[in-house]
Amino acid sequence: MDIITSKQDVLLGEEILLLCKAGAEGEIMWLKDGEEIVDEEKVTKQDETSSKLRIKNATMQDVGKYSCVCDFDSGYQDDVFTQLYVYEGPSFGSTNTYYHEFLEGTDGIMPCLVMGQPAVDVHWLRDGEEISSNGGKRVRRLPDNTVLIEKVKRKDAGTYVCRAQIRGRPIYQQLPFSVVVNAPPSVRLREEVKKVLAGPETNVSLLCLVDGLPKPNITWNMPVTFDPLHHQFNSDRSQLTIKFVARGDYGEYICTATNKIAESTATFMLHVYEAPEVFVSAEQQSVSVGERVSVSCNVSGHPQPELHWLNKQNGRTLDSGSGHVRVEDGALVIDEVVPSDGGLYSCMAVSNSGNASRDIAIYTKVSSMTKGTVFGIVMVIFLVVFLVVDATCCYRNRCGLLMSISTKLFGQKVPGLKMLEEGEGTTNGEVKLNGLSTPRGSVQNAGVQTFPKEGGGGALPDITCDKASLTKHEKKPPGSDTADA
Repeated sequence: MDIITSKQDVLLGEEILLLCKAGAEGEIMWLKDGEEIVDEEKVTKQDETSSKLRIKNATMQDVGKYSCVCDFDSGYQDDVFTQLYVYEGPSFGSTNTYYHEFLEGTDGIMPCLVMGQPAVDVHWLRDGEEISSNGGKRVRRLPDNTVLIEKVKRKDAGTYVCRAQIRGRPIYQQLPFSVVVNAPPSVRLREEVKKVLAGPETNVSLLCLVDGLPKPNITWNMPVTFDPLHHQFNSDRSQLTIKFVARGDYGEYICTATNKIAESTATFMLHVYEAPEVFVSAEQQSVSVGERVSVSCNVSGHPQPELHWLNKQNGRTLDSGSGHVRVEDGALVIDEVVPSDGGLYSCMAVSNSGNASRDIAIYTKVSSMTKGTVFGIVMVIFLVVFLVVDATCCYRNRCGLLMSISTKLFGQKVPGLKMLEEGEGTTNGEVKLNGLSTPRGSVQNAGVQTFPKEGGGGALPDITCDKASLTKHEKKPPGSDTADA
């Protein structure tokens, strides 16, 4: 004997059809849970060897053990049975949220409300593995079939499955839940302060490490106007590259990350240094001994370099002061150059961005006209002029240094001087000196000069001359013709 059925598990309201084949002629009857079914609407005799049981609208009361008993004409009795199950559901009609977004660090709860008959068991799965109800787990199933995720992490994002199964039967329904973890943007910098040296070959990259869910949008605020030839971004704008860095690129660069949760910023401070440069007024300077030389030096750069002068002959640094060789307002000054001052001097620019220097060669030369030489020449010229003037004064006016020396050497009578004999008379006319005619009034002292006779003793008296002019009525003194002769 055999009972043929389409399925053992019948959904509430469906039709149940059971066919019993005895294999021989006999009397066939149907029993449910040991009691005979006498409802002719349900039991239909097919023929002498088979019978059909039909339940048009299955209810929960139709669940049970159905037996087919046959009393064969031969007097032999046999039976066969099958178990029928009627179920309702399961369903998730009361669960209206299948998509959940949780903020990172908060607790997340996902309810799964199911219905069904008979009893329904609920299971939660993730990646094919059942979620435990162990209270020590961070992600666990609660007694009310709710899943709890404590302190949500990004790795908790994904798909969770709520499975509702008819207890004891392979009848189940599944409902997937999507979990999205959101996180506010965060911006992390590898270095908040960046220092670069300006130059046409210098490129600098500012990296803004941005995190957040959903993925944040990145924007930049710069201290200069954006120039696509000067500023370049990568695909997600997390890295800004500044090409051909110049001093004007100095300043704050602000990276801003924004998503639907929040906004976050970080600031770079870009310091742009300029290499020191040195400018001198001359790289070579020739100067004569005794002269003064000055060589100016200017330095530039950022930060502003310190200026130093170095004497490369002895390796000493020159300081500002009042010395023979000194520094004044950045210029090298050498007063009254001496031969040992010649050589190489270096103007140096020293700063945090580097060092630079320029050498200056000082050449000393001996002047053909030193101060001593000039002084000697001036003295010789002075003496020559003095002697010429003095000699003129002596021979014309009987005065001056030579006259005094001649008097001391030759006594009262000076050679070459023609004198009047003492007592021969006086004259207020011209006086002859060494054959030269001297006009009246050219001798300083007024009056009439009286000369002693030749050979007479005594000191030579002063020569006097009456400065008064002769009138036309004046006459020469007696004997003047004789004296002239």
